[in-house]
Amino acid sequence: MFAGSLLVGFTIILVALWLEYQDVVNTTHIINEGPPARQDFAEALRVIDDRFVRVRRRWRLVIHLLLGVCGGLMIAAGWVGPGAFWIAAWTSVALLMLCILFLAAADALRTHCHQARKLNQARFTVSGRANRTADSDVV
Repeated sequence: MFAGSLLVGFTIILVALWLEYQDVVNTTHIINEGPPARQDFAEALRVIDDRFVRVRRRWRLVIHLLLGVCGGLMIAAGWVGPGAFWIAAWTSVALLMLCILFLAAADALRTHCHQARKLNQARFTVSGRANRTADSDVV
């Protein structure tokens, strides 16, 4: 039980660190990505993306920290051994994992809503520009 708790705990901590690293790399890539050919279209989408990336980054950091705490509790439970602390630590791990599941589902819902909002904004921007072009042709 000691070795299993240590192995699972360190694995969870390594996964949390790897997820955080990947999130930082992906966020940096998204920020440094060059703008599309149409500058006004890119600017309209960038305003929507900036807030979303900040909020998503903050909540994913919370998820990664909770994973790290779970790993630490697993290691502590394995180190202390069976007893009252072991039961409390593993109960806390189960509850924290449930919270992580809900936070991840909320992140998925937030991402879906962001994509829908971004698509609507892109349609509005393109149709608005098409109307301005059509109006200038008439005059």
